Amino acid sequence: MMHNKSVHAPLANPQQIVDVGCGTGIITRQLGEKYTNARVYGIDLSPVPAGQTTPNVEFILGDVRKLIGSHPRLVDGSTDFVFSRLLVLGITDWQGYVKDITTIVRPGAWVEMQDLAIKLYLYGSHCSGDWEWMKAIYAAAEKKGWDLQCGTNIKGYMEEAGLEDVVVKEYRLPFGTWLAEEKPETRRIGKHAAREYGTLYYHAIPKMLQGMDYTQEQLERFQTSCLKDMAGREGLEFRYYVTIGRKPGWELFIAVADSLT
Repeated sequence: MMHNKSVHAPLANPQQIVDVGCGTGIITRQLGEKYTNARVYGIDLSPVPAGQTTPNVEFILGDVRKLIGSHPRLVDGSTDFVFSRLLVLGITDWQGYVKDITTIVRPGAWVEMQDLAIKLYLYGSHCSGDWEWMKAIYAAAEKKGWDLQCGTNIKGYMEEAGLEDVVVKEYRLPFGTWLAEEKPETRRIGKHAAREYGTLYYHAIPKMLQGMDYTQEQLERFQTSCLKDMAGREGLEFRYYVTIGRKPGWELFIAVADSLT
């Protein structure tokens, strides 16, 4: 979908990289293999499954917001690149999270966040706003503090945190192969989405709606509707957003260095 481009920030020779919410560690390990001169730290609330890892990769267990400032690798100005993806259901205070992340980034370094906006489109028009099960999820999100549109809102959070040169790249994630003639790179992910995403949401609905006082009968009705609405029909798609931003201040170091020569 992204032309095998897992990272979009213009990195040169990073010395320290942090992957927040690293999950299975797949991207953390890729970063370690690509940037062999960097120390790469993957952070997650759950233990990362064992796997082949380069010597420059280390996994840290814990809540990144609690670790910042207390963990020796996550002090102010310690990091050249912070990466995260698909934290849409893992963050309840995006403004605070992005501000905290910004503190550990060195002047001139980059932050990259990749995420969804949880809404579906049919031939370019928003189509999921009236779906009963989706409205229930939106209500749960409001109660629990999730920003289901974080994919499109991260740009604002970065700018509020003081990051500059903020750029957003939008990718289309179709259900099925209907977009593959125009965008061949979507064929594989489209097949996967049509096969798996309805089932994924089917199983996620009871968990996402915990504490919302729905009966088992209502939950099952939501699940049935979800499978119907998310069937791999032509024209149906998600949008996936990659947002990068740079911490200002590098220009100051250049000016100081120039004044000393």
